[in-house]
Amino acid sequence: MKKPSALGPGLAVALALGLAAMPALAAESKDPVVATVNGAEIHISELIELQRSLPPQAGQPDYADLLEAVINNRVVADAARKENLQNDPEVKRMVKKAEETWMRRAWVNKRIKTELTDAAVKKAYDDWVKDFHEEEVHAHHILVENEAEARAIIADLKKGGDFAAIAKAKSKDSNTPGGDLGYVAKGDTVPEFATVAFALKPGETTTDPVHTPFGWHVIKVDDRRAATPPTFDEAKPVFRERLGGAMAQKIVDDLRGKAKVKRFKPDGTPLEK
Repeated sequence: MKKPSALGPGLAVALALGLAAMPALAAESKDPVVATVNGAEIHISELIELQRSLPPQAGQPDYADLLEAVINNRVVADAARKENLQNDPEVKRMVKKAEETWMRRAWVNKRIKTELTDAAVKKAYDDWVKDFHEEEVHAHHILVENEAEARAIIADLKKGGDFAAIAKAKSKDSNTPGGDLGYVAKGDTVPEFATVAFALKPGETTTDPVHTPFGWHVIKVDDRRAATPPTFDEAKPVFRERLGGAMAQKIVDDLRGKAKVKRFKPDGTPLEK
């Protein structure tokens, strides 16, 4: 089952403003103390803030790792304060920059909060489902290192060789028993593979090897069917992010339309449009 892409209008703006950062840790209304460092308290809200700041590729850190990271941050910050670094000009400049960043995020979030409702997200999802016309193929493949080996396998198949048995014996892809990939949509595979797989009819096997970044493939297709869109509950986070991004983009565009902007070259001379 293929889920909708999170990429869309305004997503870059949403990410820049922090709109897409959703903490997995539940915010506690009482904000309990989770540690103390030299007598000073650390609250659960600090762990949530750290988690929010992590890039998507960081994955989902566990509670213990977040707690230790916040403790480390506090220890280092305390050492810096003892040296009076809060009054260092460069530190003050960075604090000012961070203040502006959080003000931007808070300002935009405040303005889209009333519009980014479940009803609005559901409407965006429903509109997408109306135009959802994707297809899936039930694909099998045998993945080998070189073209010559792939061509030899194709020759064996033409002589009546069993696809699953050959895949078990020779395929580099040990994660697909017998080479069975199940039903896949175009976006689930690399373009080189998808182009060939979706050109095959049920029961057909490629007559030429297919080269992808993973190696050389022999592909067989058993079946084709209309793909089923994800449910609203499955897609809701993506559509909330997408809609929030579009709203943020509109807010920025409106502000830019009212602003008097002058551009200059790197040497400071006027930049002509």
